[in-house]
Amino acid sequence: MALGLAVTLDAPRLAALITVSGLPAGTKSLSIARVGPSGTIAGVRGASPVAAQPPSNFITHDFEVPLGVNLQYGVTCYDASGNSLGSVSVPFTIAYTSCKGWLVDIARPLNSREVEIVSMVELDYLLPSGVHRVLNRRAPVVTALPAWTPTSELIVLTDTLDLRDDLRNLLGSGYPFLLRTAPDEGVGNAYFALTQFVEARFLTLGRAPQRQFRISCVQVERPDPSVFTPTAPNTYANVKSAFATYAALKAGVANYDALAYTYPTGTSPVSPWLPVDV
Repeated sequence: MALGLAVTLDAPRLAALITVSGLPAGTKSLSIARVGPSGTIAGVRGASPVAAQPPSNFITHDFEVPLGVNLQYGVTCYDASGNSLGSVSVPFTIAYTSCKGWLVDIARPLNSREVEIVSMVELDYLLPSGVHRVLNRRAPVVTALPAWTPTSELIVLTDTLDLRDDLRNLLGSGYPFLLRTAPDEGVGNAYFALTQFVEARFLTLGRAPQRQFRISCVQVERPDPSVFTPTAPNTYANVKSAFATYAALKAGVANYDALAYTYPTGTSPVSPWLPVDV
């Protein structure tokens, strides 16, 4: 069986579901990456590289797929000595016409949410520089270095209390986050580290669930996918407590992927906020 790579749409999260089949004999690891029009190679988080061996298929997700961009995904398999055993690539594009954007939690992908972006008006670029005034000379002597990445204020809206809680969890984690928009929105894929966020009611009716989040942030490089990988959304302990028997497990979930990427009822790896009933 030949090495195969299938990339399909994971619609609920607007992500890529990646399946590698036909692993060559002797495979001990594999690496999956994508490349876009810029030519920059981006490893898929959690699969750059990752242990794998035949005859099982290898299944993973890419939650950071640029929207509306023609991509090429590729996989390479390696033996125990790191020698290549073969590679294959396929094209993939997520067509996106919505005016909304996504905030992606790269540490816990299930916290990622589509949000209404109100504005991201300014990108503030600071330059490390020194201005030296010289006696009896009008013009100063200036020394400067390349500009730093910009800071900005991103403003988004949420329309339900559940979505508000999800955004609190995403922004309150302390991890960098990914802003995903279609390229014609002027951003594309951009990674930011949070410095502060403000949650505000913007309707006069006190009971209205809508919230406005003003997010102060600074652009950062994409965290290295080989060392910064997502926290497993589900664990064996959670599965064991949720299902009494293997038969109950098979009856309760459609497949392994659905099991791995679903929080059991009442559980989440997110640090809880203070309770409101005490």
